Amino acid sequence: MAATMLKAGSGTQLLELFGPMTETIGETLSSLVGKQIHVQTGELLLQDVATLLATLPRACAIARGGLDKDYAGKSLCTLFELPDAIAMSGLLMMTPEDVIGQRRKAGVLEGEDSEAFGELGNVLYSGFSNVLRRQVSNADIRMQDQGVVKPKSAACDLLGDGKIVTFGFRMKVGEFPESQGMLVLDQATAEAWNGAPLATASGQEVVAAAPAAPGRPEDDGLDSIPAAPIRGSLAAFVLQNDVFQTLRRSCRRVGLELHRHGRGEIPNPAAHRNQIVVLEVPPGEDRRFDWCRRIKELSETTPVVLLIRHPSRPRVTQAFLSKADAILGFPCEETQLSQKLGQIVPDGSATPPPSEG
Repeated sequence: MAATMLKAGSGTQLLELFGPMTETIGETLSSLVGKQIHVQTGELLLQDVATLLATLPRACAIARGGLDKDYAGKSLCTLFELPDAIAMSGLLMMTPEDVIGQRRKAGVLEGEDSEAFGELGNVLYSGFSNVLRRQVSNADIRMQDQGVVKPKSAACDLLGDGKIVTFGFRMKVGEFPESQGMLVLDQATAEAWNGAPLATASGQEVVAAAPAAPGRPEDDGLDSIPAAPIRGSLAAFVLQNDVFQTLRRSCRRVGLELHRHGRGEIPNPAAHRNQIVVLEVPPGEDRRFDWCRRIKELSETTPVVLLIRHPSRPRVTQAFLSKADAILGFPCEETQLSQKLGQIVPDGSATPPPSEG
């Protein structure tokens, strides 16, 4: 079978599970290897293993996680392009960067790099386990084994055979070139986690986009809002898709360029001068109040907006003490957020921040 498209809304719960898992990749592995790893979610596809192997663009390292409890015997695999698997393993082992570069070109994951990749998998699947236990009843996962698959392979024991669901992502390790990766799960387990069958739309070969992909156009009512002239720039440190979509609409209405930052990034006050900074503060992430306080201490003229999920009197008090310029509970109306943003656009902020790299 060719990779096929899902009907709109068919894979909603699965997307809501795989999205946080891919965010965990960047957050977890960045802290391990000591380099910023940016991960952006891509597409959800329904295909079979033979199709995947036939269309794989380059060799990939596979970390296979074994599922437990109600899903014992099933697997969730994570594929990384081989050069990045080698780079992350070398960074974990504190290998000199010139040696890492040589090993990336050689394209061989062996010896201490192979052992390090297994350790990366152990920590990664521990993070996946936290996500899975929150969102799927009676399920758990741990690192099982690893391997390498090459393009146009006839078979791959780690991936099995039959129909699978793949969830793609783009990643960038430090200054190395951007690469592709994916999560792979058998169709039956994917449908169980989705809570419904994955209905396909016949004749299509591209699927619905995952939520929260920065910069990806979505049918969220954006086109119905007149685009205001650009007045400034906004740096968004948000976690959930609903917050990001509300911000997109507000920025269009107010005239702000929107720059979304990764889940694992911490605001650098010096990098956000002449920008508005928006921080989502979900339960358990109260350190974000400290981020706000630090920004205001080092750059009083940088406006900071706090969007507090499940606001309470103590959390709102924390927000005031952090010297935020605007505080809103979330969910909130887009027009309410737009009004707040319009009031605090700093003069001279239309110059976008310097591009990275």
